[in-house]
Amino acid sequence: MKEVQQSIRIQSSKEDIWDVLFNKFGEVNDFNPLIEGSHFLNGDEGFVGCERECAIDAKTRVQERITRAEAGLNFDIEIFKGGLPMMDKMKARFDLIELETNKTEVVLTMSYSTKPSFMGGLMKGKMAKFFMKMLIGLKYHQETGELVTKENIKEIEKRYRDLDEGEAFEASLQLAS
Repeated sequence: MKEVQQSIRIQSSKEDIWDVLFNKFGEVNDFNPLIEGSHFLNGDEGFVGCERECAIDAKTRVQERITRAEAGLNFDIEIFKGGLPMMDKMKARFDLIELETNKTEVVLTMSYSTKPSFMGGLMKGKMAKFFMKMLIGLKYHQETGELVTKENIKEIEKRYRDLDEGEAFEASLQLAS
């Protein structure tokens, strides 16, 4: 399996980020601009074994399940149904690292295999960009409380590039006013 890892620093507590990523597992569309919608499917939301369905577009859907968790620290997700073209298996791990009070690093590690297998190397750069976009969306949503969509992500990414390392979106928005 190939692996892609991305990380981002968010001006928010580890507990608040855990709440959005884990406890509200079915609401990933609030911050992930790569999907059009999501909803909770089965199990108890916020517990190992719960499942969600994400609509990538009108035709493509994936179903995901939390397979393991260390409360407040990290958890694993497996994509068990559907998927992207040429993707065979996909799983992800989120790690939350408290840097200081209300400052957390979120590390996303995505493992995947493709059919045909040689496509794995070709997809690595694209996968890295996709997942960084999602993490930027998470940072924006967490720091502003606003929803992230396919329509507003380009402006959010532009604002992100203008931030100093570790600077919050709130500060950049206040400066722009």
